[in-house]
Amino acid sequence: MSRFVVVADSSCGGCSAIAAALADVLTATVVVRSCRDPHLTQEFPALAGRRPCAQPLALHEGRVLTGFRLLWRAGTLVSPGRRAAALRLAARVAWLRAAHLLGTARPRRR
Repeated sequence: MSRFVVVADSSCGGCSAIAAALADVLTATVVVRSCRDPHLTQEFPALAGRRPCAQPLALHEGRVLTGFRLLWRAGTLVSPGRRAAALRLAARVAWLRAAHLLGTARPRRR
């Protein structure tokens, strides 16, 4: 059985919730790690030289995945009986990304 390691920002509630929800929809074993973990690059040498808190990262079969490659690989690992849950999760990710791009992800200070 393959292992899918998700590196997410633990201070971001939405990011942590999405990372945790992946375990319910993927066939691979999902391991969620914080990008703020000081031992992260020691345990996963492929992350050396990267800034894990800058963007969501995943490791699958020793390769670092970001952006479209991350979505594509995760999409290929969806359990057949969990496709509806995966679509709901994908919609949530798209909504959070759109909110972030529009600048509405955080409450505005007055």
